[in-house]
This record gives sequence, structure tokens and C-alpha cells, in this order.
Amino acid sequence: MFKIKKEIIFLLVSIIVFCFISCGNNKNDLPEKLGDLSLSKIIQSNDATKIVNKMHGKRIETIMNLIGYYGNSHSKNILYVSVYQNAEKAKNDLMKMATKMAKRTQVFAPLTLDKMGDNVRFQTEGMGFKHYFYRVDSILIWWQIKPDPFFI
Repeated sequence: MFKIKKEIIFLLVSIIVFCFISCGNNKNDLPEKLGDLSLSKIIQSNDATKIVNKMHGKRIETIMNLIGYYGNSHSKNILYVSVYQNAEKAKNDLMKMATKMAKRTQVFAPLTLDKMGDNVRFQTEGMGFKHYFYRVDSILIWWQIKPDPFFI
């Protein structure tokens, strides 16, 4: 059952990415809902960029970052969206991140991956969450979600 729910949320996030790419005019908008989770907080602009850079311990070369919290106001279900100057830069950062994580980290379990068209979607677990990350064109998505213990 969790796999079905996970796939629905993945589909919704993919639709968001498509809208970012094709609509172009409202790039600061995140969806009000992802599955059953409502958007409770958005961090954008310099504040979001500072958080992303701090998480990586270095400056990430993006042109925009958005962070959306889904669920209640203390939720840790977080959607990170980083927009790069071009698809190649986004792909390079995605692969660097995946390669580093594949060599084992203290925080994340070994990666799994699956094909998503011509791209790859990575999955891992760590810090009590499931993490999914992938790229569509020049946009890198990281979705952190607290697993529902009922469906595991």
C-alpha cells in the first residue's frame, strides 16, 4: 500500500516540475497539496538558498531554490526544489550527490534507483525519512517524507 501512495506522490511532484518548466511565470508557487498533505510553509529566495547551501556544506550553483513543508506546521515532509541555469549543471550536481551517497554515508542507507524516462530517480532512507531525488531538465527535486508506519 505504501508503494502505491509513494507512486501517487511521485506523480504529483513530477507534474509540478512539468509546470515549472512549461509555465515559466509562477516559479515561486508550490502545489497546495501533495497527496493528502497540505502545504503549510514555503521558504524561498535567499533564505531557501542559505538552507540548501548549509545542508551541503558548500555553495550550490543554482539560480533559485524553494522549500515547501507539507503537513502540519512542525512537519518534516519537505519538498526541496532547486533550479539550475541549465540541464547539464543540474545533471552534474545530481550525479555528484548520488555518487557520494553510493560510497556510503553515515546518514543515508545505500541508494536504490529506477528509470524515469531517460532519467534516473534515486531513493534512500535516513534520519527516519524516505528520500526521493531526481532531475527534470534544469530542475532538481528532493522529496523527504516521513513514512506512514501503518503502510510499512
